[in-house]
Amino acid sequence: MTNEASYPLPDGLEFGIVESDDELEELIKFNSSIHEPHDGEELRRIIDLLPDFSREMNYYVRDLDKGFFVSSLNAIPSVWSYAGIPLRNLELGYVGTLPEYRKRGLVRALYREFFEKELSRGKYEISTIQGIPYYYRQFGYDFIIPAWRSVFLRTNQVPDVPSEIKPAWMRLSVHPATKSDLDSIIRLYNEMRSRTLISTVRERSLWLIQEQQRREYENEFITYVLKRGKEVEGYFRLIARESTNDPGNGFLDVRESSIRTYDGVRRILQFLKEKCKEKGLNLIALSGSINSNLSQIGLDLGGNLSRGWKHQLRIPDMIRFLKRIRPVLEKRLRKTMFEKLTKEVTINTYRHCYVLCFQEGKIQQIKNLGIHENGKHLSFRAPPNDFAKLLLGQYSIDELSNQNIDFLVAGPIKSLIATLFPKQESFIGYYHC
Repeated sequence: MTNEASYPLPDGLEFGIVESDDELEELIKFNSSIHEPHDGEELRRIIDLLPDFSREMNYYVRDLDKGFFVSSLNAIPSVWSYAGIPLRNLELGYVGTLPEYRKRGLVRALYREFFEKELSRGKYEISTIQGIPYYYRQFGYDFIIPAWRSVFLRTNQVPDVPSEIKPAWMRLSVHPATKSDLDSIIRLYNEMRSRTLISTVRERSLWLIQEQQRREYENEFITYVLKRGKEVEGYFRLIARESTNDPGNGFLDVRESSIRTYDGVRRILQFLKEKCKEKGLNLIALSGSINSNLSQIGLDLGGNLSRGWKHQLRIPDMIRFLKRIRPVLEKRLRKTMFEKLTKEVTINTYRHCYVLCFQEGKIQQIKNLGIHENGKHLSFRAPPNDFAKLLLGQYSIDELSNQNIDFLVAGPIKSLIATLFPKQESFIGYYHC
């Protein structure tokens, strides 16, 4: 590809799409050099194995005179969920530029030339990135969905098992999962997802790939199952984060879990305590949703919830998104005082004025009136990213109002807006391979 593009590059540089084996190898080498050394091979793995992702979804800028890549990004597809409604996500991943070529707008040009055009085709409801702070706000992203948040629990906070009489729950078995356990694990994962608002969808094909590779980014994990006899009562994924430079200065990291019973939670905690003792560690991280049974008991035992990190998220087309989740919004009104609501609900984001037209509790139409500043459309005003935070369940009306004076909800509709957009926990499980 040459510079005959919508967003021309500086002289001597050209856009390109990875197509050939040579270009793929150059991409792998490039990402290993500008990120961590293992990143290149991780990218190769997901290009080879991740469903719907191919080498042609990787884009670059090349220096024509020197003949090598100087900047690249890719578009990684996945499926997330909003209260059970599938959302197609296009992730902006593996973004980088050689230091000597930075501050020339190359990532911005790549984004607009390839990524933005892909989003504009209307296939994806959301776009995310796990990136550095602030930079991606220029493209409309904001930190919204929790990631890598853990309850840290010291092993001495886990009660010892009585030595005189071993409790019945210690007879529950814990062992590495096998392929025959997969259907039960998938059911447990989906049970956990059903209690969250935003979550990642794993088709069976992705489960199989993940269990074959047993890698979460550069880390190796083991999936364990908890059984009562032959029945699977729970599962969890475990990474041992041990320090090679400082033995003992590490921890066991439970990346996700779904355990049905209190007895099962107690058994898993004892298993983790014993594993720590074997490895000379004294810290356990219970990651994933803080609504999980394992994390809840970890908090009850005195564990500390970390601040964690967040996925940055952008909604490319708000009307498209609202239409997609319309069944959820209607369901939220059922068995409330608004069940038979007939009203136009206006959401003014200062740039756009969206109107949800309710008739007998059903949304008949969703309109975009553009910019409106008259009194009729000022009852609910929220900057675009603040509305996204409310819509995606990460903050309440009061929290957003306290954080930003531009977020305004008039008293007469406050209960209605709170009913339509309640605060709710989300969990993003690993969705690469």
